[in-house]
Amino acid sequence: MFNLNSFEEYFDEIKKIWEKLDSPNRIIPFCTPMKLNPKFLVIGINHSDFCPNDAAESKRIAEDFSKGIPLENTFIKHNHTFAKGLREVIKEVRNVYNDFDEKPTDEWLGTNRIAIQTDGKGAGAIEALDNYSKCQKDMDEVLKSLISYMKPKNIILAGNDTCENFFYPKGSTQSMANRKPKKILIDKETKATTNIIPVWHLSHNWRTSPGDPESYGEKTVKRIKQAIENNLCDY
Repeated sequence: MFNLNSFEEYFDEIKKIWEKLDSPNRIIPFCTPMKLNPKFLVIGINHSDFCPNDAAESKRIAEDFSKGIPLENTFIKHNHTFAKGLREVIKEVRNVYNDFDEKPTDEWLGTNRIAIQTDGKGAGAIEALDNYSKCQKDMDEVLKSLISYMKPKNIILAGNDTCENFFYPKGSTQSMANRKPKKILIDKETKATTNIIPVWHLSHNWRTSPGDPESYGEKTVKRIKQAIENNLCDY
């Protein structure tokens, strides 16, 4: 178990883990500033393109994020599909719960299970590399330690790949529909808990499943509203 004492130490540890994979891609531990006790920690699978329509700006952001804890919040400042999908979901939840945030704030923080940036093709190429399994195992331990350290009120796990073998079982039968919000213990000494809310991939709000007209975005909004109703979303 990793027991670190600052966000800077977590940043450095995550860099060390993924440097062992010997990938030429940038290592980006976090995609927002970090703080203790935020309302939400959003965890995705891996970083992609921060600014799809401006290659120079996208490179600038990625290089800044790879060098130190970000000073800008990607959910607030940037217009990649994941950030836009998150903002759409928050807005829809707010339409029902008017005390819910209207948009991401500095209380919405983000990281990923895989800290290596890829293009729009996803994490498959990274997962095929030698030593990937060991790096992922160590990263998951660091993330759980980070969660215990920062104590977010809620954790949003975005996408089925993010949930697999990370607070939820792994397997082809484990669809997102079968993964339910739950409360977990994150600090045995203080008895602190947090809520885990698994949702569909926020970059794919427009998608639907075969035979199901409800979009991923609609399902995600419904999932968060159900978590609120069941006292599994504290804000």
